[in-house]
Amino acid sequence: MRALKGVLPIVVSVGLVLAVTAVLWRVNSTAAGSYHLAYIYLFPVALIAALYDGRLALLGTAIALVCADYFLQKPLYIFGSDNPLEYGVAVTTTKFIRVLVRPRTSTAAKSRSAY
Repeated sequence: MRALKGVLPIVVSVGLVLAVTAVLWRVNSTAAGSYHLAYIYLFPVALIAALYDGRLALLGTAIALVCADYFLQKPLYIFGSDNPLEYGVAVTTTKFIRVLVRPRTSTAAKSRSAY
């Protein structure tokens, strides 16, 4: 049971990213493909960071980058991106969300703990 507690957040995170990939792939294949569909991945990654952990959000970001590169960006079904800025934006966004979700401590509690 204890192992299930540790694996569940990973399964949920990967499942969420894969579900978003399936929806975006369907939209990309039926409608006119857009390069900006990959930015929709920021929402599930933000949700993963808010619910679980920044490390899981980084894992979700890595999986989202691979999925977006393979399924959404032209040329389709080929790994490789000509825009390295995408990777930096995704990691920076994850770090920003992690800082926002971090519990805040009051300055009064910090000053009391110093004495």
